[in-house]
Amino acid sequence: MVEQNGFEVTEEMLRKASAAGDKELDRPRAKAVRYDAERVHLVIELVSGVTLDIPLPMTERHLNASERERSTMVLNPFGLGIHWPLVDEDLYVPRLVEQCTASLQQAA
Repeated sequence: MVEQNGFEVTEEMLRKASAAGDKELDRPRAKAVRYDAERVHLVIELVSGVTLDIPLPMTERHLNASERERSTMVLNPFGLGIHWPLVDEDLYVPRLVEQCTASLQQAA
């Protein structure tokens, strides 16, 4: 057990946190992302080698954003999220993959 700032951390707590982190990294992750302004699409290259080319999910913030604001994005270090700092918007990559998969299954 480790105690820091009055908070105790047990080995069990550390094991659970490590398992949760490992599970999160098993989810679909991006290694690159870009915005195609002409088509208003996100192009996301996943670590698996799959590339998604999807319409930019139009949240209220994206609808009101300029092209510069839409194209200024940051991929988080683990590839699980995309952040648009100029419009303070975030999208979760595993959820985007899930939505694309569901759309393909419905179309079949």
